[in-house]
Amino acid sequence: MSCTWQTRVCSVVGCVILAMTLASAPAGGATEPTVCDGETGHAYRLCRAYCEKLDCDWDPEAPRKQCDRLSSRYSALTGEVAPPCERISLGCVVGDSAESPPFPFDVGDGNDYGERVLDLTVPRQCECDGSDCSPCPVVVGFHGYGENGSSWKWRLDPKGRVAGFISLYPTGDRTPSTYDPTGSSPNWAVPSCQDPTDGCLGNQWGTKCDWCGDIDEDDAVSTKREIDFTRAIVKWTMDHHCVDPGQLFATGYSNGALWTYQLAMNPATSNLFKAFVPVDGVDQAGIDDHMRWISAPVDGHSPWVLHVNEIYDNFEPYDGRPYTEPVAPWNPVWIYPPVLQVLARFQGNPAYAGCGFGEGDVGDRYGPFAAGGVVPEGYRKLDGPSSLEGEGQRKFHCFTRDEGDDTCHKLTVCLWDSGPPGDDLEDPHARAGREWHGGTDPGTGGTKPMDIMWRFMQRAVGVPY
Repeated sequence: MSCTWQTRVCSVVGCVILAMTLASAPAGGATEPTVCDGETGHAYRLCRAYCEKLDCDWDPEAPRKQCDRLSSRYSALTGEVAPPCERISLGCVVGDSAESPPFPFDVGDGNDYGERVLDLTVPRQCECDGSDCSPCPVVVGFHGYGENGSSWKWRLDPKGRVAGFISLYPTGDRTPSTYDPTGSSPNWAVPSCQDPTDGCLGNQWGTKCDWCGDIDEDDAVSTKREIDFTRAIVKWTMDHHCVDPGQLFATGYSNGALWTYQLAMNPATSNLFKAFVPVDGVDQAGIDDHMRWISAPVDGHSPWVLHVNEIYDNFEPYDGRPYTEPVAPWNPVWIYPPVLQVLARFQGNPAYAGCGFGEGDVGDRYGPFAAGGVVPEGYRKLDGPSSLEGEGQRKFHCFTRDEGDDTCHKLTVCLWDSGPPGDDLEDPHARAGREWHGGTDPGTGGTKPMDIMWRFMQRAVGVPY
């Protein structure tokens, strides 16, 4: 076929409308619309087996070998690269429902998600009436501790509307913890922040350690509910709006960044999203085993990961710290490993072998990089025409580690100094550095941290920026 994938999608949708108009039910007697309704004969049966019976596109436990055989047979028969459910969502077939997300969020999966709010923005170019629809990417923004979905809305909306991204802004759970007995602060139940002994240095400062999750639940229960909630909001969006299943992205700030790392490493979500962008937050480390919470995505899953950090962040420092004798003004309670060590754990997954991060590369790399974001020895700065940083600025520093002539950008780190020019202090942790804005002084050349995130997501799916 010589048509583009957008044209093929529209052709599928057009067939659906024609089939409904002629009142000719496809073989199998489906009573509700599916993405397979534009198919006929054996192609329809293969599609139904792949997309509906085995749920190959959605169920992380679907039999992969059987799914692969069905996909190959479908492609050989139709000339398409994959069954429709891998290219479009149900919302492309039925059109926008104009429904608001349920509140409290309940999709009938038996979970109690609490009083959670899901807000979203659908750009005009992503609106779909069931005909001539182009599937759009989706980005989910997870807020920091004590914030809500609106803290990501103002960050994602402007660019999302222009770039054609459907943006989701969920609000986390409100459950009592030892840190917040009233449960007044929305948060994401990251396993490492629920343990009052393993996720912090102790209570000698009088600070309670388990600051997120449910005080009455163990890590596994809370984490499972958060995974289910994340999948539920994405599935609801795909059923009600026209979405490209291969272009799902997740980002998060602080506590939301910790949760973003959990999504990248959990087999139920690591292959659901194309890329993850944690901002100012590294998955926490346990005191007995400082990397106990850190693991790589499972074999066969290799999402893109961009870690973004303000270089002066001393609350969740990107560069690691000794796990004994905390020295002010470091955060004296919770423990965070160096981001290079976190990414080195990904090296255990063969899919990241070409990225060059490994424990032998980073060693015990504690302590700050030089103020201003100097690239570590042996790492390559991402510059040139495809730079994430943009041209003519001094404040942003993005780097990766390629082996030989490889061009692996799947594991990338971007640091920035959001302070005014000339305030690079001798001690790079002498101020909090939790700003998530920038782009206002000449040193940035007009680049903002959000620009870097969008460029990375567009690069992950091969879209020019």
